Amino acid sequence: MDAFAALSEIVSAAREYGRIRQEEQTKRAAITAAEHVQVDRIHAAEAVLRMYFDRTFAERAQTSEEMFTRLDQAMDTGDPQLVHAVVRGIVDLAQSSPLAGIEDFGRFWAELGTIEKPIEL
Repeated sequence: MDAFAALSEIVSAAREYGRIRQEEQTKRAAITAAEHVQVDRIHAAEAVLRMYFDRTFAERAQTSEEMFTRLDQAMDTGDPQLVHAVVRGIVDLAQSSPLAGIEDFGRFWAELGTIEKPIEL
């Protein structure tokens, strides 16, 4: 290999290095941006779920308190059928999941924070 060919090879390799370096920096920037988008989606989902749980559990706490008040009242009447009905309601409440109201969590997550469906808090 003569000196000119060696110099040409160095120039060519340096150009290729620069091109690859720029491409990789662009890819890293895109990955970082995508990471920020996903982190923002997670934070938004967390906020939505916190509000949902706060509201749901507050409603459940009030409902369960009312159910136990009804149980006391039913026991005061001495009516075993009424007591059974109230206990059945308490059991049903205890067995129900607060997440049952979210029909399709996967769809909820997929649509969270998209351009078509912005997050509304």
